[in-house]
Amino acid sequence: MHIITIAMQKGGVGKSTLARSLAVAAARDGLAVLILDMDAQQSASQWGERREADMPVVVFSTENDLPKRLEQARGAAGLVIIDTPPARSTEAPAAVEVADLVLIPTTPDVESLEQMPRTLRLCRGFGRPVWAVINMANPTGPAEVAQTREVIRAMGAQAAPVVLHRRKAHRDASASGLSVQEMDGASKAADEVTDLWAWIRAEMQIRH
Repeated sequence: MHIITIAMQKGGVGKSTLARSLAVAAARDGLAVLILDMDAQQSASQWGERREADMPVVVFSTENDLPKRLEQARGAAGLVIIDTPPARSTEAPAAVEVADLVLIPTTPDVESLEQMPRTLRLCRGFGRPVWAVINMANPTGPAEVAQTREVIRAMGAQAAPVVLHRRKAHRDASASGLSVQEMDGASKAADEVTDLWAWIRAEMQIRH
């Protein structure tokens, strides 16, 4: 069983959307996937309630419940994706500690990038591999993405090679309890998620 934790101190960077999109991509790739929603806002859980598909399974978890949830998942799930709350919390460290890989979604905005070092320090404290994922980038702003990569590199971090852009399709899909791949598999948004999952699968050597 592989565990991916999605963490970032700042809210509004697309943690839940990233968790849902990757979970659906992995499920469509043949994996049994569990999303553990540790955010009190329960965005992922509410999305799960809007869904009709059986996979991925979405379960809310507190920090205290996390070990039990993971133990229950062993043997049943091939991949667990943990969605953590923003701001300082005890949930994020607990989720990072158990992760095989941590993804830090960040928008190209300076406010998001300024918050990244805190999450990086948390990951490094636990010795967990971590990648930044540039999210909600301007589709017509390649210079903005290049500059964001430079800022991330200056922090001593590394950015995933695939960038997710700001596209209305993510919001439309969420309203129906879907991901962009399910709503329109031929869209640019779906292609980006598919490419990001393919890279993560190779990076983590996930087989099914």
